[in-house]
Amino acid sequence: MDVQGPGRNVKLRIDYITRTMLGNVPDLLIDLLELAAYVYCADQRIGRGSENLPNFGEDWRRSLHFSIPVRQLDVWQDPEINDLLIETLGFLSDDSYEFDFRQAQAPAQPQSLYFANLIDGSMENDEVALFSGGIDSFAGAVDDVAINDKSVTLVGHSSSTKVRNVQELLINGLKQRGFERKISYIPVWVSNEGERAREYTQRTRLFLFACLGLVVARMSGKDSFSFYENGVVSINLPLAGDVIGGRATRTTHPKVLRGLEGLFSALLERDIQIRTPLQWLTKKEVVLRIRDAGFSDMLAMTVSCTRPRKWTGTQKHCGVCSQCIDRRFAVLAAGMGDHEPADSYMRDLLLADRSIDDDLRMALSYVSFFQRLGSTSKERFLIDHPEIVPALDRFPSLSADEAGTRLYSLFQRHAKAVEDVIADAVTKHSRSLFRNELPSGSLLAVCFSRGHVEVAPAPDYDTRTKAFIDRLSAPILEFAVDGQGKRVLFRGEHSLDGANFRMVEALIENFRRAKAVDEEIPFMASVDLADRLGLSDPSMRQQLRRLREALEPLVVSLGIPLDQDTFIQTKERSGYRLNPALREVSMADIRSESALLSKA
Repeated sequence: MDVQGPGRNVKLRIDYITRTMLGNVPDLLIDLLELAAYVYCADQRIGRGSENLPNFGEDWRRSLHFSIPVRQLDVWQDPEINDLLIETLGFLSDDSYEFDFRQAQAPAQPQSLYFANLIDGSMENDEVALFSGGIDSFAGAVDDVAINDKSVTLVGHSSSTKVRNVQELLINGLKQRGFERKISYIPVWVSNEGERAREYTQRTRLFLFACLGLVVARMSGKDSFSFYENGVVSINLPLAGDVIGGRATRTTHPKVLRGLEGLFSALLERDIQIRTPLQWLTKKEVVLRIRDAGFSDMLAMTVSCTRPRKWTGTQKHCGVCSQCIDRRFAVLAAGMGDHEPADSYMRDLLLADRSIDDDLRMALSYVSFFQRLGSTSKERFLIDHPEIVPALDRFPSLSADEAGTRLYSLFQRHAKAVEDVIADAVTKHSRSLFRNELPSGSLLAVCFSRGHVEVAPAPDYDTRTKAFIDRLSAPILEFAVDGQGKRVLFRGEHSLDGANFRMVEALIENFRRAKAVDEEIPFMASVDLADRLGLSDPSMRQQLRRLREALEPLVVSLGIPLDQDTFIQTKERSGYRLNPALREVSMADIRSESALLSKA
């Protein structure tokens, strides 16, 4: 792939930048833009295979190797930068990444060639935010300009003229409502040239979007930018048993955002923040924000569908993809159905026949998931959905327990909204349901005809689910230390080695000494732990974060919910220690159980 020269096959163009802003783009950010464009376009070019994947989608993951010319080679070869890049992208798309950076040969692509249609004047707005043209991004923009009285630079990415037209229609609509001086719009075009996409999941679009936000923010002299996205989509739990890992998109997942903040901050050597002002709202509540601000008439102008090739002049929602289903439930739950005609969807949410292809399964999965979740306790919520665990310690102002409580409340409110839509529709169409006049493959007919909604699980799902539930009876995390092999061993054949082992080794002495005499385990001061590891304090904290991430597979393999203090506890102004609730056992105990499990 190439973004420059006669062989260019990746298009990168940013419009409507002021000439003053262009002078604020260092070579390092141009490197980042090119990197993001390469990753995004490679994501589209390399398919993941069939959607019907064995072994819970394990083979769905790809190994991606990039060799990229850069202008600031010394920065990109920094091990910390490389680790942050690989870790964040790996979690975002569930792929394996490897990057080889080399010095760009002169002359490198002049940065000015990426910025078309330069304009005069200034663009000194209060905020920089990403703008997709969907309900959430529109609600966020309305909140900022109409409610919070802020001026905003909206950055919109598109690889289709249809998507850009939607964004421009909304921007112009806001300007016509009297907000012309409060809104600036910077459209960005990134796409493959001369090659049709093979993969449509676009898991790395968030990385590209964030890099664009960072570049525009820094061009504007700011160290922060915003994503407008509701919290349910942000966490985005898998709706079906065979949808795991990156197959459930991790767009604005808190772990991804904190990883990007770390990467951007390390790159620029300044504190970069990514804000998510809609994090604690459901989609229904986001729609109500639009209504309450007086913009109900513009709701139908927003578009959430991910399949622009299917759009027509009057129908821009397929009604089949998860985004369309989520959107329609939210609009109906908010009582805004009259502001968005049902026939604007190619397939009506509740009444259309969905028996073709896999359309019914997607809709049923959605309803079934939130039906079960609505009757789930907070404790079961965290156990049944281990995907939540990586998010719990990624909210800077909240403890893990507080974050868990707020996430539980968020999903409960959304589940109630889904239930209300189904219940209201059953009442409204009761006569048609009684007379069997609705298509048997419609979502409403299926929900009405069953005592509870069930979805056909993936092959072997019951066996795997039972194995997971059986493991929930082990509440204590046990480990063994292999001093000779320099590893920390866990049940299920999981282990820590390298720098992670050295951190445990530095803390194990206090743990063992206190346990031997039944005393409180002392904390080790941050400066002392960093000194023992031969690291600076920031590097030590970064290593601790990596260790905690390395333990996340235990959530699934052992069924033990983990938060940031489960293995190594942190106490402000006191330091760090191994959690007193841990149990150290012998290597023989760990290995004997692993052998039994492997035979089973």
